[in-house]
Amino acid sequence: MHLSRRLLPICVHVRNASTKAKLKTKFNFELSADVSESLKNGSVKARRHAGRMGVGVVHLPEALSQAAFNTLKDYPEKSLLGDANKLSSYIWSRHAPLEKDEYHHKIRDVEDTIKEQEMVDPSSPHVGEELRGRLLESRKSKVITKMKKDVYHWKPIEYNGYRAAMYVAGRLAPDYASLYRIMAEVKKRDPHFSPLTLLDFGSGVGTSMWAVDNIWPGNCKEAVCIDSSSEMNDMADRLLRGGDPEKPLQTRPGGTFFKQFLPMSSTLKYDIVVSSRSLFELPDMASRLRTIDILWRKTSKYLVLVEAGTNAGYRLIQEARDYALKVGHQSEEERDHLEGHVFSPCPHDMFCPRFFDGSNTPCNFQVSYRPFRFGKYSDTSKDLFSYVVLKKGKRNDVGDNVAWPRIVRAPLCRARHVVCRTCTKYGTLQELTVTKKRHGKECYQISKNSDWGDMFPVELRDTSNSESDSSEPAHPENDLISYNTA
Repeated sequence: MHLSRRLLPICVHVRNASTKAKLKTKFNFELSADVSESLKNGSVKARRHAGRMGVGVVHLPEALSQAAFNTLKDYPEKSLLGDANKLSSYIWSRHAPLEKDEYHHKIRDVEDTIKEQEMVDPSSPHVGEELRGRLLESRKSKVITKMKKDVYHWKPIEYNGYRAAMYVAGRLAPDYASLYRIMAEVKKRDPHFSPLTLLDFGSGVGTSMWAVDNIWPGNCKEAVCIDSSSEMNDMADRLLRGGDPEKPLQTRPGGTFFKQFLPMSSTLKYDIVVSSRSLFELPDMASRLRTIDILWRKTSKYLVLVEAGTNAGYRLIQEARDYALKVGHQSEEERDHLEGHVFSPCPHDMFCPRFFDGSNTPCNFQVSYRPFRFGKYSDTSKDLFSYVVLKKGKRNDVGDNVAWPRIVRAPLCRARHVVCRTCTKYGTLQELTVTKKRHGKECYQISKNSDWGDMFPVELRDTSNSESDSSEPAHPENDLISYNTA
């Protein structure tokens, strides 16, 4: 089992990893009784079962698409789209900056490798001073060259007016699609939730605000958008004005506020707090965890974190997820305010099993969307993203927190059976093989009509033969990683 050095500085221990319940057979489940009954009486069709979380192909709202067109129409279309694609590729390939100890460790490794390749040892007493100086200078030059080649050199993206336009052309549609997909699930599973206030950290061009207003139209009365780039804030404001900076704000029912700095105080809380594609822009782990701490304290109901669906993005999401969960158990005085659980996508609060499965693949999800093309028709594209939605309060297995397994890879439809690759409430990855003979017609139909990212509405049963005697998941305090944020 390989543990990436990216997380080693913060992983002190993972307790009870060997005691998590694991189902012994791949047939050890049955369709949820309510879902089964709804299919039998015809009130719900299999393709629209309760676990379906897909939203189809996501289109930009007409007002946003027109505003983007009005904003970008004066730019040369071909060159802007080419530059936008380059920016998108750069954002996709982003890595978090190396910590200081990681960087020094890498230098030592590179230096040791170069030393082994040297024909003459500069420290030998037989080497003259002049030659020793040249050899040491040569070694230093080789180390620098090797480090430039092998080490990711992080720097924040600085946005000017043109780069903000590039972001609109290249990232507006996929960013909106992933946020729309995530918030549509929140609305479906928690129909009584209706956010009155929004805080968006790293708001960019205001994509989260548009997604919230389209999922809960007319509800959000206050949106606070925080981005360190004044140019991005100006672009977000211009999009709200339909692409004309002289027009009044007509597209939102509530107040909209743009800021460049995140307020430290936790006095004001927001119904939904979002950080989308922003953690990569922070200079080190301490800054990231400090930011997550502030955002979690400002959250009254939901905290939504989204990053690119790469290994690097997935690791930042896991870092933030486990830190926020740990914070909720560290202080008895603040537990009522900081305790929370994973609402989506994980059906558990334990350490992510994907990190230890040896596949070196991220836990990510896919959304289909229609790219922005200056008002012209465009083919459907797909975007991969990693995310977590954290909800304040204790976890329970009823209502919006039902602990059905999450389908984390596309199901495999084979002759007379379907393999659903899931993450379960026991904190394990489990392949659930569905056949009509063993599980019934309804369960088989559900499996054929489920997709990557859906919840699989089955109950895992007969856990008396599992490695753990309890059918309940281990207490999250026993499975969270400990942090050293000094």
